[in-house]
Amino acid sequence: MREKKWFRGDCHLHTTNSDGKKTPEALYEMLYRRGLDFAFITDHNYNTVGDKRLTYKGITIIPGLEITGGLGHVNVWGENIPIKSIERPETEERYNELLDIVRGVGGTISINHPHDRRFGWDIGLDKTRFDCVELWNSPMHTDNVYCRDWWHGELLKGRYVPAVGGSDYHEDYLHLTHLLASPCTYVYAESNSMEDIINGIRGGHVFVTNAPSSAGLFLTCGDAVPGDTVAFNGSNYVQVRISHLRRRQTLRIWCNDEIIYTLSAPADKGLYDIFESIRVPEKGFVRAEVGFRFNKAEEFVYVTAASKLKAHNEGEPVPEMYLAFTNPIFFK
Repeated sequence: MREKKWFRGDCHLHTTNSDGKKTPEALYEMLYRRGLDFAFITDHNYNTVGDKRLTYKGITIIPGLEITGGLGHVNVWGENIPIKSIERPETEERYNELLDIVRGVGGTISINHPHDRRFGWDIGLDKTRFDCVELWNSPMHTDNVYCRDWWHGELLKGRYVPAVGGSDYHEDYLHLTHLLASPCTYVYAESNSMEDIINGIRGGHVFVTNAPSSAGLFLTCGDAVPGDTVAFNGSNYVQVRISHLRRRQTLRIWCNDEIIYTLSAPADKGLYDIFESIRVPEKGFVRAEVGFRFNKAEEFVYVTAASKLKAHNEGEPVPEMYLAFTNPIFFK
């Protein structure tokens, strides 16, 4: 019998078949060294893996591509997608035509970084049918916070779209040699097969953290995990377990629009592992998140780099970033 557990992977990767700097074979070896269980290869407008999944040293390599044009970027994943190479789409009609092809073979659609100030989703999120959303793209920056705020607002409206992360890896830059799987998406599934991983994502059984070695953020309610629905009875408790909470990092548990639990790591501890049980006060949803703030030196470096990449406007305050988040557990 197979037993469900957490598998870790990267949902957004590029190779030399688009604008990445690593060949597919070199990238697969890097995935192995990072200890990943699955990966989606999503070259721009080109399906590198082809019609069928493959495995590399136990890693499931899942076919897909990033449909990339002037109106936004969208990942499509799955076997038998009859798209090998396409011209850059530039009209809403062409995007819809391509996405209909993907839906027709049971593929999965993930809108990428929809509120990125450079490459947002200009068709309109209310006009597009999609299965999940890339809430966290590449190392943490201000635009990811905008995406998170939009997503939380949608949850409050009663609209739920499972959220994932993707490193959007192209290459290492200077001394930044751990951009692959940053962020890292964890999926709760019976195996790391393509079917189990994609079903886990579509079911919202996901949390996202900064890297494979960063804090694991596990939210449960009995046997229920993120994406599940629990009957509310007034005496429900969620359990949260987190490893590697560090100074200047704060764990928060949300129930709808209220924070029902907060814990900041003690200043005198380099690492802090916790397990807490928190009562659910009302129907709705509960989700967990770890936030952090830069110190002054880190903030200076961040603003300098992010402003050059047009990921932060000079002069605007640097918001609290997030180091990990879970999809919600629902109580009805």
